[in-house]
Formats: sequence, structure tokens, C-alpha cells
Amino acid sequence: MKARLLIVDDDVHILAALRERFLARGYQVDTAGDGDAALRSVRQQPDAVILDLQLPRRDGIAVLERLREDGVETTVIVITAHGSVAKAVEAMKAGAWDFLEKPFEAARLEEAVGRAVERSRLRRRDRAAAAPGGTGEPIAKSVVMQELLATARKAAASDATVLLCGESGTGKEVLAQAVHRWSPRAHEAFVATNCAAVAETLAESELFGHERGAFTGADKRQVGRIELAHRGTLFLDEVGELPATLQSKLLRVLQERAFERVGGRDTIHVDTRIVAATNRDLAAAAAAGTFREDLYYRLAVIPLTVPPLRERREDIEPLARAFVAGFGARAGRAMTIDGEAMRRLCAYRWPGNVRELRNALERAVVLCEGDALSADDLPPEVIVADELPPAGFHAQAEAYRRRLLVEALQRCGGSRTKAAELLGLQRTYLARMLRQYGLLDQV
Repeated sequence: MKARLLIVDDDVHILAALRERFLARGYQVDTAGDGDAALRSVRQQPDAVILDLQLPRRDGIAVLERLREDGVETTVIVITAHGSVAKAVEAMKAGAWDFLEKPFEAARLEEAVGRAVERSRLRRRDRAAAAPGGTGEPIAKSVVMQELLATARKAAASDATVLLCGESGTGKEVLAQAVHRWSPRAHEAFVATNCAAVAETLAESELFGHERGAFTGADKRQVGRIELAHRGTLFLDEVGELPATLQSKLLRVLQERAFERVGGRDTIHVDTRIVAATNRDLAAAAAAGTFREDLYYRLAVIPLTVPPLRERREDIEPLARAFVAGFGARAGRAMTIDGEAMRRLCAYRWPGNVRELRNALERAVVLCEGDALSADDLPPEVIVADELPPAGFHAQAEAYRRRLLVEALQRCGGSRTKAAELLGLQRTYLARMLRQYGLLDQV
């Protein structure tokens, strides 16, 4: 989908030149010649706005203030004439995201617009996550989770680095998003990256960006995830999988808030708050020398451990009701869970934690023919959770999981990545399960 750009300038020549440049680069472009026209055009919900401060009828500062008063969320880049930097600072306080001083290089403007569009899309994704069926706010009926969230709220008020620990699927990213929303950075972007999902050869470029010509195939400059999270929050999922070659560079970002793009010489300074997550024992890894000890201590300024779902069973019922209501709303149905189905859900141990619960209920809602989930709509391992003797249940559950893994690998031609996506698992968690069930030779 084309990015939508609004350009506001009273100089018709500048307006025409910028319009043609961005049209040629694949943008959908709207233009306005004064402040009032700009406010009307913003109703089209552009991904980014280029706003000149010197405008007739209503100047750029007044436009920004009106957008803030009306609660309009868009990413604005202001452009200002030489010598009016003080005015640009005023614009930033009024809600502008970035500014360029005239005369500026076209390449710099294009880069700023690209970052602005990415920021807008990230913010839309964050809002979508809070919609029905999305991740939303953490649900905490259990005492242990209520205490954890109280600590997380205190941490959110600061810029301190937070390290979230816990098993896969416990909801660490949901908590990271909540820390961002509860923080003074909530109006900026939440940028997530999975350190285990990116090939080691691409990880440096993914995090730090690269300059044109930095390596074969680098035909244009790319802004990295750290820079995209400027003034916002960077979430580093599975940070324990970060290649050793990048651990020292991340340490420098945490210490100095500075880095260089791959192939670049200019030092880039960022104001980025980092929240990291891991399912590994990083303290033990640091002691064993497999993870930098100094980086571990920089990451674990505020360590928070998210307990597995089996240790907070009071949260199963409210989580289940929220998921079913959300998935039902997506399908245009008012869905509920009957008492027997809820009893089975609460009896199951959920080795895959909240992610497994969410995936199980999404399938159940899709396949359910009525408006209330019954026990028959649940996965087999959940249905038999309290019907079999412990040994019999575990044996059958293990056999069922092994069969699921084999079938997924067969359907995906042996691809671990595709099988993990099919099963709703992280690739590293799938690898551990394959090893556990002796299925590595199936890949």
C-alpha cells in the first residue's frame, strides 16, 4: 500500500518540485498552500506531513497546536528558513517530530519522510494490538501478576533499561508494550525486533542500519531499528540470541546512546529507551562467558520475571474470556465460553503459556458452529486434561504433541521456520521441542 504524504508550503514552486519528487518515489501525495487547507487535508490521514512554518492564514505553529488540540495523530516534519531554528524548537514542543533547515538536501528530506512513514505505521500497529483479539493490556487477576505490573508501572516512568525474563509465550512482548504505553514516550514509536529471527549476517544492518554501497545489494541507505525508535522504545526480543559480534555495539548504545551505520563514518546519537526480553538464564550465560557480562548488567537495570501460566492459574479465565470475546468480535459474533469448557481450560497446564492459550482459542472460535464454546471445541490435549490418570494423561499428551510436530514438518517440507509459524511457536522453542522428542532428523 502506498504511503500517503501531505506537503504544506505557500511557495508553489517548492510545492510542485516536492510533489513530483515524491510521486516519482511511489508516494501518494496531497498538497496545501496555507494552514487552513493543511488542516482540511489532514482529514485524509496522511502517514507523514511536510509542514513549512511560514504560511498564510494560519502558520505552522498554529497548525501543530490545532492538531494537538483535536487529538489528531500524524507525524510532522517541519521545514524552516535559515536563522529560524528557535522557531523550529518551538514547533518541536508543539508536536513536530523532526525539522529541516532550508536549504536542505533532497536526500535528507527523503530519509526523514521515510522514517516518519515508518513511525506512523508502527504506531498504527501498536493501536491495532490493543484492538479486540490483539494483545491489549496485560491481564492480571493473580497476586503475582498484579505485583509484577505494579513494579513495571514504576519502571515505565523512568528511562531505565528493563529486562523481561520468562518462558516462551508468557507475554513478555505484551508487557514490553505496556511499559512503553505507561511511559512518557507513549506518543512515540514502539519498535520491536526479534534477535533470533534475523540471520547473523543481516542482524547488524537490521539494528544499526547501513549506508548505500556498504555491502553487495545495499543500493540505498537504510535506517536501522535503533534509529527508528528515536524518542520511543526499542524492544529486543530474545536478546540472549544476539550474536557476540553485536553485543559490544549494543553495549555502546546503552552507555553512550551513539553508533554508526554499517559502512558509515558519521556518529548518530539517539534517545532510545531499550526493553529487552529473554527465555534464557542470562546471568548464568554471563557467568559461563557465553554472553557479555557487562552487557547483561546494562540490560538488567530493572529485571522482571514473567511467571508461566501454570503458576498464575487465576489469570486463565479472564485471559480466555478476553481472547474469545476479541476473536468473536473480529468474526462479527458475540462469543462466550460455557462452564465445562472453562473448567477444562483451567485444568490444563499450558506448557506453551499464554501464546498456546490464545492460539487454541482462536482455532476454537473459528471452528465453533454456535455462539458458546463447549469442551468439544477445544484441542484434544485440553479436553482430556482432567479425565485421565496423571501418567495416562502425560503419555497421551506427549504423543499428541509429537504427532503435531511430525505433521507440521511434513506439511512444511521439513522447514522449521514454516512449521513454527503453522504451530504458532517461536522457532527457538520449536527447535527445543524437536530435540526433546528426537525429531531433529525429520528436518
